[in-house]
Amino acid sequence: MLAAGLALLTSLCYGVSNFVGPAISRDLPVYSVLIAGQVVAFGVSAAVIGAAQLPMPDGAVFGAAAVAGVGNGWGLIAFYRAATLGPLSIVTPIGSLGAVVPVMTGIAGGESLGAVKLAGLVLALAGVALASRRPGGPGETHGNERAAAAWALSAAIGFGLFLTFMAPASEGGVFWAVMLSRFALLVVLAAAAALLAAALRPPLRHLPRVAIPGLLLFAGTLAYSAATRQGDLSVVSVLGSLFPVVTVGLAFAFGERISRAQSIGVAVALTGVVLVSLQV
Repeated sequence: MLAAGLALLTSLCYGVSNFVGPAISRDLPVYSVLIAGQVVAFGVSAAVIGAAQLPMPDGAVFGAAAVAGVGNGWGLIAFYRAATLGPLSIVTPIGSLGAVVPVMTGIAGGESLGAVKLAGLVLALAGVALASRRPGGPGETHGNERAAAAWALSAAIGFGLFLTFMAPASEGGVFWAVMLSRFALLVVLAAAAALLAAALRPPLRHLPRVAIPGLLLFAGTLAYSAATRQGDLSVVSVLGSLFPVVTVGLAFAFGERISRAQSIGVAVALTGVVLVSLQV
């Protein structure tokens, strides 16, 4: 019961963060929103490591955490870009396809795919194609859904690298993995902001607000790590993969509307993600 509750808390934190972050970035500098919460997460992790005097991990952990952080950084940049081009109800399920990357990595390493995961991959890809389809005839334009879908797929690759490399990064301890990956993530975000000459200083009164998405991601990561220690991964991974349902539900609740075909695509993609996450 505790493991299920923690895994559902993970989905809640990730889902709310994926909705709140892009919403905040419409009114404030996007990179300040991306960076603020990660700075807090890095600081909290460093404080816990210092207070508990946790032993330093080996070089392999540093390398894995660095790759995880770079992947997460690119995933966030691409996800927020996608969210400026298309509705979250389309962007979020496509971005959640990052769960496919660890599966494909396992297959490349000799793991068996299995009928359930194969069905999940087919459904996920079919759902993406349907969700990113523009309604109407070829001469009509309805926003930038296809561009949003392309950026969301790019985000999925970044998130997939994060999911894949956080496992070996966590071998040196959860807080070391979080701190080191957040450091790499911050380097990526700072480099991108410098390259784009992006604004980084929101008004001081908005600082607590811009930190919210990053803190939710931090809380979700800790909850998921705890859940994997309390229950079976086959259950925890499925419950922890339901965060797109939260984001899509919030998007619909706050007025987003998409076509019937795109709605079916979203549902199919979500189903595929859950099936891919099954450890059977």
